[in-house]
Amino acid sequence: MKKTPAKMKKAPAKMKKAPAKFNKGLKAASAAGKLDNNPKFKAAVDKASVAKMKKAAMKMKEEEKSVMTMKKTAMKMKKQSMAMMKKAAMKMKKVSAMKMKMKKKK
Repeated sequence: MKKTPAKMKKAPAKMKKAPAKFNKGLKAASAAGKLDNNPKFKAAVDKASVAKMKKAAMKMKEEEKSVMTMKKTAMKMKKQSMAMMKKAAMKMKKVSAMKMKMKKKK
């Protein structure tokens, strides 16, 4: 009795890959020729759709907004602390002036 060769499995159908998300910096670097040493990556960056980039860009804008609000808050706090320090210095001057007057009266 002859053995029949085992049936080979069919290769699964290749899944279509969604275009990768690349930021504007990579697009600019590709345009400037900085990605020339890696042609596959450069091609992937150039082929990526702008629509896919918009989600990443919007997320980055939200992060930038939160950073800016934090910076503004920090600046406000710095201004307030500077104003408080000025007021404290003025009070210290007044107190020292009053002490000098008190010493002169004695």
